[in-house]
This record gives sequence, structure tokens and C-alpha cells, in this order.
Amino acid sequence: MRSIVVVLKTLFMAACAVVLFGFLGSKLSALDSMIPLNLPPWVTYFGIALIAIGTILSFICFAMFARGGALTPGPTFPDPNVFISRGPYNYVRNPMAKGGLAVLLGWGLYERSPAILLLGLLTAVLMHLLVVCVEEPKLERRFGQSYLAYKGRVNRWVPSWRTSLH
Repeated sequence: MRSIVVVLKTLFMAACAVVLFGFLGSKLSALDSMIPLNLPPWVTYFGIALIAIGTILSFICFAMFARGGALTPGPTFPDPNVFISRGPYNYVRNPMAKGGLAVLLGWGLYERSPAILLLGLLTAVLMHLLVVCVEEPKLERRFGQSYLAYKGRVNRWVPSWRTSLH
């Protein structure tokens, strides 16, 4: 039963993100005519690729959280009760966030919408501030030295391939 609740909770949160950003993007795309940036048609292919890669990465991360016991049926999400540092987390500390951001930026490229791309950039800035000011201090308190060692070994946003040598 617990697994079903975690899966439903994950799907619900993902659906909420899609609806929220979909709504914001549809409203913001009306501003495209005011932004002097004409994106060529071929960027839609990069958009499709980013959406696919971001979706796959996000679902891999969600699955790792669920399988590792880091997700609970409780009201908050995600619930980092378990420290996950393998898979994509072995190369970058925030792969789930990067996956979501890739989807948003991919959507902006697919729609050829400068306004959605600006929403993606604003989201990246806000995400960075949230990670630095809220998430990382909380993880340091919760997991202590093991998280500090992980921070010293794995970059926050830019993948680090040196970790695979350890």
C-alpha cells in the first residue's frame, strides 16, 4: 500500500508541476511578440531532445528516491529521509532539478518562445537560490559529514566525471 501512495504522490506532484508551468508558459507566450528574438525552426528538434532527456532523467531520479526509501506517503515532497548518492547523483547533486529545467527549456525551444525560455532562466535562478539557501543547509544538518563529503566530491549543477573514478 505504501508503494502505491508514493507512486500516486509522485505522479500528482509531477502533474501539478506540468499544469503550473503549462499555465504560466501559455500566458507568457503571449509576450513573445514583445521580445525581439526570432528563434529558427530547427531549434524545435533541440527542444524535443531536451524534453525527452529531462523527462527520462527526472523519472530515473524519482524512481531512485522511491526505491531508496527517500519518498514517504507524508505531505511534503521530496522527503529526504535517505541520502541518495548513486546513479545520476554520483555525477551532479541536483539531477532531478536539472531534468525538470531541461523539460521547461526544451518546451521553450519547441514552442520557439522567448518568453518560455525566460521563464526557464528565471526558474533556474530561483532553483539555485532554493538549493543554496534552503535545501543544502537542511541536508547538511540532517546527514552531517556524509553530505559534506558528498558536496566536496560532486558538483551542484555541472556534471563531474571524476566521481566515477572513486
